Amino acid sequence: MNIKYFLKVAVCLLAWVTAVPASSESIRTRAVPALYRTAGGLKQEVQVIIEHQGVSTQATVNFNGQVKNIRLSEGENICSFELDEIKNEQQIPLSVSYAGDTHQSAVTVKPVRHWQVNMVQHTHTDIGYTRSQMEILAEHLRYIDYALDYCDATDQYPDDAKFRWTCEIAWAVSEYLKCRPAEQVARLKKRVKEGRIELATMYLNFDELPDEQTLAASLYPLKQFREAGLRAEVAMQNDVNGIGWCFSEYFADAGVKYVNMGTHGHRALICFDKPTVFWWESPSGKKILTYRAEHYNQGNFWGVETGDFNRFETRVLDYLDQMEAKDYPFDIVAAQHSGYFTDNAPPSTRSCEMVKRWNEKYEWPKMRTAVASELFKEVETNYADRIQTIRGAWPDWWTDGFASGAREAAISRVTHSNVIADQGGLSFAKMLGAKLPENANEQIDAINQSLLFYDEHTFGYSESVRNPYGLETWEQRSLKQSYAWEAYRHCGLLGEQVMGLLQAYVPKADVPSIAVFNTLNWTYSGIAKAYIDHQILPRDKAFEIVDALGNIIPAQPGERRSDGTYWSLYVKDVPALGYAQYYIRLKNEPVETEERQSQLPDKTVENNWYRITFNPAKGTISQLYDKELGCDILTPNAEWEMGEFIYEIIDSRHPMEQYKAPQFLRRRPERIRFEAFESGDIWDTYRFRGETVAGREPDNLMVEYRIFKVEKKIEVVYRLRKKAVTDPEAVYISFPFEMSDGKIHLDVPGGTIEAGVDQIPGSSNDWYTVQNFAAARSDKGQVVMGSQEIPLMQFGAINTGRYQAGAVPQSTNMYSWPMNNYWVTNFNADQMGEIQWSYFISSDTNASNQYATRFAWENRIPFLTRVLPAGHEKGTPLQPASLFRILPENLLLVNMKPVEGERAVMLQLREVNGKPARFEVEAGKINISRITECDVVGAPLKRKASVQFAPWENKFIKLSF
Repeated sequence: MNIKYFLKVAVCLLAWVTAVPASSESIRTRAVPALYRTAGGLKQEVQVIIEHQGVSTQATVNFNGQVKNIRLSEGENICSFELDEIKNEQQIPLSVSYAGDTHQSAVTVKPVRHWQVNMVQHTHTDIGYTRSQMEILAEHLRYIDYALDYCDATDQYPDDAKFRWTCEIAWAVSEYLKCRPAEQVARLKKRVKEGRIELATMYLNFDELPDEQTLAASLYPLKQFREAGLRAEVAMQNDVNGIGWCFSEYFADAGVKYVNMGTHGHRALICFDKPTVFWWESPSGKKILTYRAEHYNQGNFWGVETGDFNRFETRVLDYLDQMEAKDYPFDIVAAQHSGYFTDNAPPSTRSCEMVKRWNEKYEWPKMRTAVASELFKEVETNYADRIQTIRGAWPDWWTDGFASGAREAAISRVTHSNVIADQGGLSFAKMLGAKLPENANEQIDAINQSLLFYDEHTFGYSESVRNPYGLETWEQRSLKQSYAWEAYRHCGLLGEQVMGLLQAYVPKADVPSIAVFNTLNWTYSGIAKAYIDHQILPRDKAFEIVDALGNIIPAQPGERRSDGTYWSLYVKDVPALGYAQYYIRLKNEPVETEERQSQLPDKTVENNWYRITFNPAKGTISQLYDKELGCDILTPNAEWEMGEFIYEIIDSRHPMEQYKAPQFLRRRPERIRFEAFESGDIWDTYRFRGETVAGREPDNLMVEYRIFKVEKKIEVVYRLRKKAVTDPEAVYISFPFEMSDGKIHLDVPGGTIEAGVDQIPGSSNDWYTVQNFAAARSDKGQVVMGSQEIPLMQFGAINTGRYQAGAVPQSTNMYSWPMNNYWVTNFNADQMGEIQWSYFISSDTNASNQYATRFAWENRIPFLTRVLPAGHEKGTPLQPASLFRILPENLLLVNMKPVEGERAVMLQLREVNGKPARFEVEAGKINISRITECDVVGAPLKRKASVQFAPWENKFIKLSF
């Protein structure tokens, strides 16, 4: 982010020693935290500070026998005294005489603390924020060349002043290794080995939009670095004020020892009241040494690159006073900085000159150019007994900005889901004996890379809000959006490639059929979607779809085109990691007319599971009675009812920069009316239309409730024709769930947390980025909801601008947050056009995390389907089967990917119910020959007799066959 928006202004707080009686507050002293060299030996300084009011007057200051006469002006007056180095604490007399009075006291002076200040230079990667991505991406490779040259240029400097540099992101180094000449790569290897250049392992700086599959994929440069013999043991996440919890699992097994968080407090609380080194505990109890550093440009705040030594030394010493006052426990601090005071800055040797000059003057504090890992190693070696352990997620405050591009965020999330299914399908094909295309894994990598570039933290140009229709704003906006659409497009092509391979293993029947593949590791019933040509299923013909045993499968049409129709099929008990086939039987009779009514049949409707009361005046659900739980699961008389569309405008974006809630006006839609009831075999549809001032043209808002007949589920679908608005605005959707004595739980990348509890204090709690589900949970049961497209949710109330560290949800009410434009920089100022999004909801007496996880994954990860025309012969129906089965049931298969060059697939697994598990595989159609536990990039770990999962643990397991 642009430094001029950085709100943590460096206030020069001084660690004063009281030097006068309590009755006087006009005189104080400061022992400067430094020992400097003079011709007369080592000296330290004590300052006497006199706050004077009124007319100018003369004063005499006597400190330890040294007498100085000074003229007091109104305000602060400083009189400095030199002392020989103090080896032991001393009480030194002080007297100050002016205006006829003499103030006497004794000043406590201690030996100077032996501070070491590490100056850690890096380039903060904020692609597109300062200049076009087309320039900046390439620049980061050039910067590595410069860093190597600057190492050469300072080889003769004193060691502490030699140029050192940390490559903040792995993407740039990964690309550098691919495109630079061998001799240039050799130079890099040499400097990395020496410790002059350090490679960090985060691919880019990420908000919480990417899921755990994509974040695992982001670490592929680790393998590249290992193969090149390049050490990489630190992860550096800068600017962003949170990080995916799954990284603590991935890093611990992959040799990444340290996490450096150069957090930024713009519109965000910062965890801890001072820089803190702690053991960050993963969901399963693994630990990685983590440093909540200062802002990633702390050294630039001091002016390390300016050449102004006097200003620099004043600010450094003032900072050390602050750390002393805050009881900072270590004698080493680190200050990150860039070569120039801007994001995407090239490296520079200016800080080397400043460090060199500092060490020529000062004995203590000592200063050193350093790489990021040096502080960790010092603390780990010398302060092990002072390192606390903290277990918790680190939710990020900045992902709310992605709601300024709701359409692309939705497409990104859909692609995240689809690429998991597609990788599973490719793995099926490989296990069945198919020869995969040579570039199959490259296609997966390209999709993940596009997703990573969309999901990384830099969304727009620095002037995107102040100049929303400017040239640079729209160039960056277009480039950013293109990543989401590119991933989506390539994922569609990959899906077709997958089904083209799998269809060879499905026998054709004498009637058209539909093959369905389940890539999840449990058997379940759910919606399989397929586009069926009218050649195969004519619009005017009655039909039935049956399974291998002749049981009829419910089918419901969706949008129709001239050549075909989108169909939803409710397929039952598709085997885990397996398949089933269904057969289309046409009847020699016309299709029945669909039941459709333009009047709401009854405000209250019932099915096997719910009694639902609609409020036609609002287009909402006012009551939702769960027959199994035996209670209403909505707050009675809630201000905002279930499904209610809330449009919010605020007075200004700036209060949130000051950690305050803005003044707001919230409006309901206007002219809401019931439009249609449609009966279906799978669900009944209740559709409302209305208008909102957020939209354009008449009937700009649709709300559709799908009440399922085949399972306990409700879907709510929205379609909004948005108008462009650059003034601050937001949309919320209300879900006032009520669970007595309940708590809200949600899954984040890598684990499940209780909102406000299982997270590092100060991390985001006004809003959360929900990976798959949120649950209002009590001992009695739970209500579970999620969205395929919308990640942002607020819990308990609409909390925008609350900024209260450690706050927990006020209730079990939930509010989805589909869109906003509340940022002052970097994100979109407006969004427009029609967008559709949806939610899935259920409830159950089963309050387990496993139940919530499975419900969410069943509704996010699609079945793979293939429609096959009829063949010439009537064959034996294909019986449903699993390729193999994973045990026990509390393991979630997050992802499965073919291993290139081997008869093997890589499983990414997570324990989801808080219980130990011993991993086992049961053969179905595939015989597994070997099981190998690996790290996140596929390197085998120490061989074990069996693979054991601790509660909540993430693991990567290679299955050879």
